[in-house]
Amino acid sequence: MTARPCSWLHRSARRSRASAAQHERVVRALVAVAEQGDSRGLTRMLHPGVVLTVDGGGIVAAPAAALEGAPDVGGHLRGVLLDEVVSLRVESVNGVPGIVVCREGRVTGVLSISVRGRLILEAWLVSNPEKLTHWSC
Repeated sequence: MTARPCSWLHRSARRSRASAAQHERVVRALVAVAEQGDSRGLTRMLHPGVVLTVDGGGIVAAPAAALEGAPDVGGHLRGVLLDEVVSLRVESVNGVPGIVVCREGRVTGVLSISVRGRLILEAWLVSNPEKLTHWSC
């Protein structure tokens, strides 16, 4: 994995509440459930109070405010990660494992998470194409 600049996500590296190995296990498990199309599995990975911030930059559709709670966050992540035409790759995001989302050969999102134990506590999704120019599929 190679580190890539993504300052908007910088907070995730500071807030991680799990060991590096545990963090990577959660990220890889998230990719696995997404690739299997396991909607329930994805929801089970979310802390009940999970928060998701999405940066669409006003260019792509994104929630106007942070989403809170497993039902809302899970619904949004299902739409991004469980799509049959996307491919997911684990890559370093500000020094911690994150997920690069590709669609039709171009990066459409970079997801960074903060975990507590085996659960996702916070997530940040950059989908603003202007901030994804340094990423490739």
